[in-house]
Amino acid sequence: MIFLILSLQINKFFNMNYLNIVHLVDTEGPLYESNKLTFKRIKEIFKIQIKPTKRNLNKILNRSINLKLNKKDKQLFYKSFNENTLNYKKSLRELNIQNEIIFNKEYRKKFKDSFGNIWKINWNCVDHVNYSSNPQKRVLGFHKIYDYYSKFIKRKNIKDTIHFHFHPVSINNVANTTGNHYFSNSDNLFQILTRRIIDRTWFPSVFRAGFHIENPDSHWFLNQYIPFDFSNQSCDQTNLNYGRFENWKNAPKNWTPYHPAHDNYKKKGNSRRWIARCLNVGTRIATLNQKEVNKAFLAKKRKEKTILAFTNHDFRSMDRDFESVYKMLKKASNKYKIKFRFSDAREAFQTEFKMTKKKLKFKVKFDNKKIFIESKDKIFGPQPFLALKTKSNKYFHENFFIEEPFTKWTYTFDRHSIDLKNLDFFAFAANDKFGNTTIVKINFKNNKMNLTQTHI
Repeated sequence: MIFLILSLQINKFFNMNYLNIVHLVDTEGPLYESNKLTFKRIKEIFKIQIKPTKRNLNKILNRSINLKLNKKDKQLFYKSFNENTLNYKKSLRELNIQNEIIFNKEYRKKFKDSFGNIWKINWNCVDHVNYSSNPQKRVLGFHKIYDYYSKFIKRKNIKDTIHFHFHPVSINNVANTTGNHYFSNSDNLFQILTRRIIDRTWFPSVFRAGFHIENPDSHWFLNQYIPFDFSNQSCDQTNLNYGRFENWKNAPKNWTPYHPAHDNYKKKGNSRRWIARCLNVGTRIATLNQKEVNKAFLAKKRKEKTILAFTNHDFRSMDRDFESVYKMLKKASNKYKIKFRFSDAREAFQTEFKMTKKKLKFKVKFDNKKIFIESKDKIFGPQPFLALKTKSNKYFHENFFIEEPFTKWTYTFDRHSIDLKNLDFFAFAANDKFGNTTIVKINFKNNKMNLTQTHI
């Protein structure tokens, strides 16, 4: 009888025709911007030269500066440079002030979904590491942003979640610039994820691309390890720097996630991972508006598979973003008589596509300096993400020897790899196709294996 009631409740939950709302924050910590850099950005984007003075900045904020732009570009200019977009949180102290408000449950209660749940945020945390210069005074170091937000979530006892954000390193290796390749200029991606597994027992199932940029290298990497990607910014809006800070032209413009093609992530295909559309709030390009919100609610009314996702940055004031988006959600919900629910990004996929929530479990055996690993259930990619740490505090990412893709692997400790005497941790992480994550950490003492297996 209890099983029958539970089954009915689960079926009711899955069959309920509500719209998942996913708020992802590109979580990068404080950002300092000098007047000189602000006016440099103006020149880069709008091709106009304005003397970088405090007086001219105030004129911009008051919309009284003489701009040699047509009407359309002038509107875009003030959308790009205004009191809100230039109100950067320049230090951890300023960020703390904002987050004491944002993480306050009483503040969140102003924004409830159709089921009475308070607003939920997905913090996609980046690591700023190994840069040669840092002109915008970003917080540098492995885990710094991740730890900052983890502590806030725990201290405030709020149901926010942490996911992954990555900035590819530019050729000039400056912290406020971006590259177009994930691996050619650094091994930051491998270092960050390796350390996150070993030091924090964490691995991502959800991703958002830094600067919204993806290319074949990142596409194929994600297709091995991370099932859910909220980076598609395809829309009809104009970007004066198109091709530099986004490249989603010709990708789907609806709110239904898709499997991308192997050779073109902007086209539907047979790749394993999912890509969801995610527009901006509080900025000038690919912005969420009432028309787009209505489109998502209308799709849900037609019972199409739909996730409405949007993003902003933690280094800007976020209160206006809450208010503007919530107003649009309420208006569309009332118009189309469709309920909405604030969701974790992984949970949105799992509920919308009726994915199974379960725990990946690995059998691990150690014999004669060789480790044997097997999973009864298939993992998301051909192999887990392998992380190694030496006793001299060096971190490495390696490939397994794949015995059977998706289920069986080995690794040998010999002169071609690492001597067990020098090994501190051997660890690996894997998602399944539903985004369920398992992390295995192993250390060796006297040639004996000590293992922990964690599900997140």
